[in-house]
Amino acid sequence: MTSRQGYGQILREFEVSPKKRLGQHFMIDPGLLRTVATLMLPDGFAWVALELGSGIGTLTRELCGRAEWVYAVEKDRDLSGAAARMTGSLPNLTWIWGDALEADLTGDGLRQDHPESELALVGNLPYYLTSDLLYRALIPRTPWRRLAFVVQEEVGERMAGRAGTGDFGRLSLWCQYRAEITLEKRLPAGCFVPKPDVGSCVVSLDMSDYFPLSEEREGFLDAVSRSAFSKRRKTLANGLTEVIPDKEAVIAALKNAGVDPAARPQDLGVEGFVAVVEALWPLRHLSNRNSLS
Repeated sequence: MTSRQGYGQILREFEVSPKKRLGQHFMIDPGLLRTVATLMLPDGFAWVALELGSGIGTLTRELCGRAEWVYAVEKDRDLSGAAARMTGSLPNLTWIWGDALEADLTGDGLRQDHPESELALVGNLPYYLTSDLLYRALIPRTPWRRLAFVVQEEVGERMAGRAGTGDFGRLSLWCQYRAEITLEKRLPAGCFVPKPDVGSCVVSLDMSDYFPLSEEREGFLDAVSRSAFSKRRKTLANGLTEVIPDKEAVIAALKNAGVDPAARPQDLGVEGFVAVVEALWPLRHLSNRNSLS
């Protein structure tokens, strides 16, 4: 069953009606699915993939052809019959029926089960969960070698947004701090069933092996970035008071580090935020403890 008509037949046979509340938009074009799977799991690696939002398994089939093993996570159990028809013959697939937000996005469990494999976190993400899922995968240090997702085009542009532009935000910061990000392919709305209101894109993140901050200071970066971007129209000096209430101390520390206290957070980029964290780290004893939790 490898044709668009065949996939559509499965949807009809099992009376699958995509649920708007779950953000379900299925890809059923075989050529497109092969292209997306290739972009997600490139040649030359022994991949083990955790796929989020697997739907009826159309992309899952293609991922299984490129990976040693695929773990497919899907919340909607009403899709289980169609998914079984789509993927039942695949020997390297485990279905996990549950919420993606409750899945092990740290990758620690997969690393224990597959100590020698390259780990990838992939999927056609439900639009309403995208940012939450990305933060959970990006903020802690993980063993993921690659992250690759189909996301709303606007989200992809924010993930890859450059400093000094309106697209650069907290999500951009964490994506670019952790990885080399690439907008691989734009996908018109007509690629999906049902057709969404906006276009999508495939975005990949090749995870870095080196990070300029310690894990402890990365926790501080999380607090600093949340505070700064929650007030992105304010200057750094005003936007960081939730973390360090002593504004004068913040201004002095930033100036000493060569960071303009009057800058807006979107102007800094990754290096700028690293400099902010290093500058404010000695002042953390002055912090609002609630902001660091």
